[in-house]
Amino acid sequence: MLIRLMLVLSIFYSVNSSANEWQSLHALLPKGTQLSYMVVDANKQSVITQYQSETLRTPASMQKLLTATVAKLYLGGDFRYQTLLTGSLSNIKNNQYAGDLSLHFVGDPTLKRQNLIEMLLSLKKLGIKKIGGDFILNDSHFNGYQWSNGQAWNDLGVCYTAPANAIIVNNNCVLGNLSLKTPEAQKATLFIPSYEPVEITANVDVVTKTQRDEQFCALEVTRNSQNNFHLWGCMVPRKRAFGLAFAVNDPFQYATKIIAKELQNLGITLMGEVRLESNKELQNNLDVLAQYQSPKLSDLLNKMMKESDNLIADSVFKTIGAHYFQRAGNFRNGAQAITDILLAQGVDLENAYLADGSGLSRHNLMSAELFMSVLNYVYQHDKQLELLSSFSIAGVDGTLKYHKGVRGKQFKRKVIAKTGSMKGVANLLGVVHSDKGDRLFVMMLNGYNKPEGALESALPRDENASQYQFENAFFQRILGN
Repeated sequence: MLIRLMLVLSIFYSVNSSANEWQSLHALLPKGTQLSYMVVDANKQSVITQYQSETLRTPASMQKLLTATVAKLYLGGDFRYQTLLTGSLSNIKNNQYAGDLSLHFVGDPTLKRQNLIEMLLSLKKLGIKKIGGDFILNDSHFNGYQWSNGQAWNDLGVCYTAPANAIIVNNNCVLGNLSLKTPEAQKATLFIPSYEPVEITANVDVVTKTQRDEQFCALEVTRNSQNNFHLWGCMVPRKRAFGLAFAVNDPFQYATKIIAKELQNLGITLMGEVRLESNKELQNNLDVLAQYQSPKLSDLLNKMMKESDNLIADSVFKTIGAHYFQRAGNFRNGAQAITDILLAQGVDLENAYLADGSGLSRHNLMSAELFMSVLNYVYQHDKQLELLSSFSIAGVDGTLKYHKGVRGKQFKRKVIAKTGSMKGVANLLGVVHSDKGDRLFVMMLNGYNKPEGALESALPRDENASQYQFENAFFQRILGN
């Protein structure tokens, strides 16, 4: 029997006399907030309470639970990404390589510039001082869009939305900062490391908070082609530099310039050019001249869950699609693979919509009930999956270390969860270790917007109503306090 069906049937047999008491907590949320939740006794497999649990809502980063679960089921915790540099050893003569070399990217989110340097250094150790042909960057492991449908366009220039391309170097992210040379400076000074092969300019005014509000001014970024960015607008004075993180929108150009520069630094002459090849799979008759292997997938998933790493999530999502269907991975076959694999385990996602593995897309739709079916499966199979240890622990680590809704000794280490947050979305799912046993919970807040000033409603609401007040009371209720 499907896990979801088991949970739904239990509603009819459980006595939920405290429904009104749970719903009294709703007044702690700002007016207009869309709310769904479900709480289950993990041992008895009975529903303690639920509210609008079948309603489809935006999951945000709670989507990563699906990605992590299927990754463990299908790829396995020991899976590693392998980036290969291939050619033919017989083509090496008189310190020259005759023909083309191919670097096969597979969407490894851990690949760094230093790893590429070490791979190129292997060529030098083979005695190669000149490459007679082209240096090919092969990105055929993935195809389709490098961002999922439904992502906000104005987020695409920042690193938390770095593109999930097969070519990933340095997390497809460039770091820098804005600072003031003097306290009286009228323009901010931009710093980008000189070794970064991107072009970023800035024309940012320094204004007072009053001027910023009067002028409706903010810090803006314009994305142009070939990793060209321009910062403009305004910022208020600050003592410390303002950190910047630019998403590399053209991974091929970024990797091309890095490889060309590092070949030059190693004294290896490239007679041809660095070029892209997207439709040619790895040839079995070629020799592996160098390779980089990522850490185990279990380590990547731990980081993905605790830090809510979007790039790892979407790369793993596409990788699942590639391995399941034995073709180039993309967001479409990744979604189908996850649906199929979970269904084979008795977890039916029914009418949910999966657009990506990270939850960045606004097109994603899941309900509290469907999330509970996945969470319950993860809980019941934790010895096999070992995923609960990747959830953030209240007051200890990850996205719950300083989370206001579970701050305090009464929650520390008792709430472990995956967060899901974006504009207007504040979700949580996980486990509460109560004195009466473990409680599984899914809480979804959509349309969340905390206005300033008093709130008008038929219900008496605290003028400071917020997600944190609701969360605090929600978990107090689960703990029985």
